[in-house]
Amino acid sequence: MEFGVNMKNKIFNITIIIVSLLFLIYFFIFQDGLRRFQDILKIIRVEWLIAAAVLMLLYWLLETLIIHNLTRYLFPAQKPLQSLKAAMVGQFFGSVTPYQTGAQPSLFYMFVGEGIEAGSASSILMMKFVIHQSILTLFSFAIIIMKFRYFNSMMPHLFYICLLGFLFNTGIIMAAVMFSINKKVTRSFLFAILKILSKIRLVKDVNKNVSHIENNLKDFHDNAELIAKNFKVLIKVVLCNAFQLLSFYSIPYCIYRSFNLNGATFWNMLAAQTFVMMIVSIVPLPGGEGGAEGGFYFLFSIFFKKDIVPAIFLWRIITFYSCIGIGGIFTIFIPNKKVKNTKV
Repeated sequence: MEFGVNMKNKIFNITIIIVSLLFLIYFFIFQDGLRRFQDILKIIRVEWLIAAAVLMLLYWLLETLIIHNLTRYLFPAQKPLQSLKAAMVGQFFGSVTPYQTGAQPSLFYMFVGEGIEAGSASSILMMKFVIHQSILTLFSFAIIIMKFRYFNSMMPHLFYICLLGFLFNTGIIMAAVMFSINKKVTRSFLFAILKILSKIRLVKDVNKNVSHIENNLKDFHDNAELIAKNFKVLIKVVLCNAFQLLSFYSIPYCIYRSFNLNGATFWNMLAAQTFVMMIVSIVPLPGGEGGAEGGFYFLFSIFFKKDIVPAIFLWRIITFYSCIGIGGIFTIFIPNKKVKNTKV
């Protein structure tokens, strides 16, 4: 199966991003955001904006370390620059596709292009995904327990949104773990897909593809088990994920302090960002468009008050559009070598 998405989907996703950016600019200029931003510029604390940018760079660096640690364990020849490139390309495709579904296929394509077997590449990505989702869900659960009452007193319907996001992420983890440890379930699922593709004539030689799937499925489970048994690698990846989330979730607080505001606590703003990401996780648009801005407005208005529009503008530039811009440079100007005759 060739890497890439249907051209119509590409156009749709790019259109969504452009429209959302135009809407964000319109909202910024015509909803009193520009005037408020001009006022803020007079008192802005540049060091806190620099801190926000540094935290985003740290987020990318930790993503690179996560990929590097998992990949190098199975393939010692993996170079740091290859891991950095994979991390940034993943950030780009994750940003321009719904539910970040483009990140994993783009990384898979790059790994296979570097000579890594399809089954091994899949096991690396599955372990990365399971660990990330597990840390994210545990982090969210802890925040809900500690800070839910504070936010729910001001926003009574927050519980239902958070519950939906929490259940969604928990369900994803359970499905991913099931595929990672249960060979029978994985095999049945893949063969069911192959059967459907055969019936609609997208796959011609079924027997050849069955043999190919069997071989890669064995590699997938063997390597996933191998990684899972290496506690040193797992601890490194878990710690990197934890600090990655902490750095990303701390960015709104830096923006808040850059506006010369100091009434809110760091932990309350960290909790608010956690709730925002729960909302984003269930929005089926690239980058959680609409849900991200709406969730931020909904939860952070209690902190930023009249400065909420400039805050949303800066937050999305730093945490979302930077991934598209910088990731796009890696994607376009540092092309990967072509993958020939690779079947997934």
